[in-house]
Amino acid sequence: MRSKMKWGDFVIIGAVLLLAGAMLAFFAAKASGDTLYAEVWQDDKLVERVELTDTTDRTIDLDGHNVIVLSGKTAVMQSADCPDQVCVRTGRLTRAGQVAVCLPHRVILKLTGTSTDGIDAIVS
Repeated sequence: MRSKMKWGDFVIIGAVLLLAGAMLAFFAAKASGDTLYAEVWQDDKLVERVELTDTTDRTIDLDGHNVIVLSGKTAVMQSADCPDQVCVRTGRLTRAGQVAVCLPHRVILKLTGTSTDGIDAIVS
């Protein structure tokens, strides 16, 4: 037995999609106002903490072992001379809570923020 969708079903689907779009726009606008920082740690010591803005353009070289590039509101471990390259393959970090770790050189690149939205962690 086949059931056919009625015009009321389309109205409900449209209302749900409209509500989802409004929520997405609200949360995206709220998140864009947060302050974002890139923290570079080596041997359990904070090497640098840089505020990421739309105009950020900076390269941090850690003794030739790791090269970190901060561009706009993103950070990436561009290169490392370690054999496994896990930190490089982590890719571009864009949100508070994301981390790239180079275990052989004990380097941590993490993004932190001043978000007050109550989110404890972001898992991707």
